[in-house]
Amino acid sequence: MKKSLQFVHIGKCGGSTVNSLLDNSPFVQNNYSNYFESHINGVNTISSCDYLFVLRNPIRRAFSAFEWRKKLVIDDKNPEQQGRFSGEQEVLKKYISLGNMARLLYRSDGSLDQKVARDFNLIHHLRESIHFYINPLVSILSTENILGVICQELLAEDCSRILGVDATNLFCRRNDSKTSIHSDLDVLSVANLRRFLFEDYQCIIKLWSLGAISNKQLSALLDES
Repeated sequence: MKKSLQFVHIGKCGGSTVNSLLDNSPFVQNNYSNYFESHINGVNTISSCDYLFVLRNPIRRAFSAFEWRKKLVIDDKNPEQQGRFSGEQEVLKKYISLGNMARLLYRSDGSLDQKVARDFNLIHHLRESIHFYINPLVSILSTENILGVICQELLAEDCSRILGVDATNLFCRRNDSKTSIHSDLDVLSVANLRRFLFEDYQCIIKLWSLGAISNKQLSALLDES
């Protein structure tokens, strides 16, 4: 009997693109009875299904999430988005950029500023972090029930290898932010984010230890240059 496939769509990792390709994947159609998507409401912890993940470098993902929400809520003033998440609009206006927020995450004595940390988690997709999706699954994941991991940094290559489909010319919901990650994030902000997002990095290493992430993918996911 064929199993179900759960697509774990971690926000700001290219998941909309991947989701649009699943219906056309010969591998998915031939090997699974059905597939379903888990997104912002969290994952379904089911030991009897297989899992497909999308991932991205945690810091680049956080930057993309901040810029995307700022675009919708502050720049575009989208009425459907402005009041969608309590406190988010005020936080976006307060900090203006991820770099400004990241530089304030830790005090001069090295302790976490709890107020800034709470503000960080008021932003959609920052609150729903990589470990938000993967941590509940750690106890049931194995080499046998992970179809694969598609990295945003290697999107077309991974879609071809895992799904057997061409994603070369397909991009969904790209954020044409005028802010450059390199101009926004300095050495301090990167160091603070790496420390604050430690659990996200742990999840990536866990998937690598299970053989679900290749060395090439791991290098791409950990590369912050």
